Formats: sequence, structure tokens, C-alpha cells
Amino acid sequence: MSKSKTMYGISRIDDEVYRTHAWRVSLRRQNSLIVKNFPDKSYGGKGKALIASKAYRDEMIDQYPPTTRQQFCSTPRRHNTSGIPGVYRYAKRYKLKDGCVKELWYWEAHWPDKKPGEFGKATFSIQRFGEQRAKQMAIAARETGVQQLEGVFWACERGGAKVA
Repeated sequence: MSKSKTMYGISRIDDEVYRTHAWRVSLRRQNSLIVKNFPDKSYGGKGKALIASKAYRDEMIDQYPPTTRQQFCSTPRRHNTSGIPGVYRYAKRYKLKDGCVKELWYWEAHWPDKKPGEFGKATFSIQRFGEQRAKQMAIAARETGVQQLEGVFWACERGGAKVA
């Protein structure tokens, strides 16, 4: 196992000013932050504190499974205004020869693709389908795209966690 995976979720605190020397376990699981310090002094040295921190980290990973890609994509973000993650309404503006600016409105859905860094997208014209139908079509396209996702959220993969 590589060092990055063996130290997943574990960091070192060495602060001479406050005389703090400890290993810290810090994990985010299912929208909760799990943090626990393992001071060298309490555990009988730096090596024993590290062993205890790894055991605790592994216990927390087993107890709280990692966030799946589907779960992560279904979590609403702060800036979401449609109420549906990955679905939004927007206008394309264009200028006519006489100088008038016109807008065409759309509902659009985005979702991550199977390949990292790539995304799927579907756009539905409000003019063509109407407000409600275009929105519903975008929601359906998003749900279909998200249902095809497999595995865990990329930040959870660093720990070597697997989803059954």
C-alpha cells in the first residue's frame, strides 16, 4: 500500500508554542466531519499514537461508508436555485440586425460522466417544450445520467475504500 493511502485522513501536528505533538484523524463522511487527535504523550510516543490513529481511522471508514458518486451528485449546493442539483434555467442572448437583443430560454442538466473530468449535458428549449415540460425533461435527463454513475466520490477513493 502506498504511503498516501496508509496516511489517508491522518495528519501530523507539531506545535512548539503550544507544546502540541499529535496525530490527527480528519474524515468527512456522509456530510459529517469526524476529527480526533492522538497526542504522543497520551499514547506513549509518536509511533504508538500513529498506530492508534490508523486503527481509529480504519474503524471510522468501516462504520461510515464513503459517499458514492450518486450521493454526491444528488446533494444540493448553496447556489442552486432550481431545487434540483445540476439542473438550471438560463437564457441565450443574441442581437438582431436592427440592434434589438432577444433571449431564448432553456432548462439544462449537467452530470459527471464515467470518465473523470468529463460531463454529460442535455438542453431543452422553453420556447419549444414550454416551461414545465422543458424543466421535467432536464430533470429526467439528469436522473438518467446520475443513475449510470458507479463507485465512490473521488475524494473518498484516496482511502482505498470500496463500495459493495
